[in-house]
Amino acid sequence: MSAIGFSSTLFLNLTLEEIIEKSAEYGYNSIEIWADLPQKWSGNFDEKEQYKIAEIIESHGFQSSIHAPIWDINIASHITNFRNESVNQIKWTMDLAQNLGSKLITLHPGHIPPYPFIPSLREKGKKNFLDSLQKLIEYSVETGVLIGLENIPISLSFCYTLEDLVEYIGRFDNLNVTLDIAHAYIVLKFFEFLDSKRVSISPESRIADTIKKLDKRLINIHLHDNDGSYDAHKIPGEGKIYFNPIMKVLKEINYNGLIALEIWGSKDPSNAALQAKKAIEKLLKR
Repeated sequence: MSAIGFSSTLFLNLTLEEIIEKSAEYGYNSIEIWADLPQKWSGNFDEKEQYKIAEIIESHGFQSSIHAPIWDINIASHITNFRNESVNQIKWTMDLAQNLGSKLITLHPGHIPPYPFIPSLREKGKKNFLDSLQKLIEYSVETGVLIGLENIPISLSFCYTLEDLVEYIGRFDNLNVTLDIAHAYIVLKFFEFLDSKRVSISPESRIADTIKKLDKRLINIHLHDNDGSYDAHKIPGEGKIYFNPIMKVLKEINYNGLIALEIWGSKDPSNAALQAKKAIEKLLKR
């Protein structure tokens, strides 16, 4: 059975200790820790505090994951020193995961400058991204911390489409996936807008088909909702995503990885945490 948690970014006004305690109070059994501003990151999270957090996580019998930093990070950067430091920050995240007893990190792919009409830039950026990914996979094997590469609904990203995810796990034996269902939905709705023929196959069905292809390489799911126009990070049921075919295929493949409810921006985060838990419980019963 999947462990269900929410992202620590739901509670930006609380300490990490308080967030974990609230998660337990609301009946969750997992937590996704955001390892970046405005919460804990490499500049303000020393090992003593890390081990304290690890004890709290263990005391509740939680599973946990770490979301690697994204601000000021680009593992595909054309600036060598910047790219190398980005890789080092991701490696720090895997060290953090070890210290916290977390089984995996979620990694955002690199991106290119906003000149997609210059093919050579994308080709060079992709080479940089793949080289960085190779280094991180080697460190993943060394530390035992799994990498879940996440799909991002930004066309300058190297993991924009579901096909990108399938391609990259085909390249690397020790690379896994954090599938953000709502991100995929946004991209697929945009493709529908560009090509009406895609309407014959719903975005949700395409996501379900990709889950079948990913199978055991799928280790983490980001679950939230939107109307297809922007990345709203709403509670499931508050947007337009029809989750039934997605939940059905997760049962078919016996998915038992993590599910993180990535709900952001709520004026009442406590209520959002409770309502999100009710929503996922309802979806899992279908």
